[in-house]
Amino acid sequence: MPSVALVAAPAAPVGVAPAPAPAPTMRQQLARTQSVLFDARHALYALRDEYPRQPARFARIRAAIQRLRQARAAYKAACEAFHASPEGEQLQRLRQQYARW
Repeated sequence: MPSVALVAAPAAPVGVAPAPAPAPTMRQQLARTQSVLFDARHALYALRDEYPRQPARFARIRAAIQRLRQARAAYKAACEAFHASPEGEQLQRLRQQYARW
């Protein structure tokens, strides 16, 4: 029977913290808030198709409307932050290079 050598991953040094995950870019933050906005809007529109009508329906509609308003406010803030960032400025410069029709 042939011997098989097992290769193990090197052990992490003791007492050394792992490197922190990189912070999301402005574009990634904008995409996440846009996703939350779409999810909140979809949740509100899904209540239209609720049949048969369930108890506390208006409370769920009111909660969905509040979540949508919060998501819109967060998306507006993320848009403003993106356009004020270097990535947003680069996007504006690239847009100015191409003629609009």
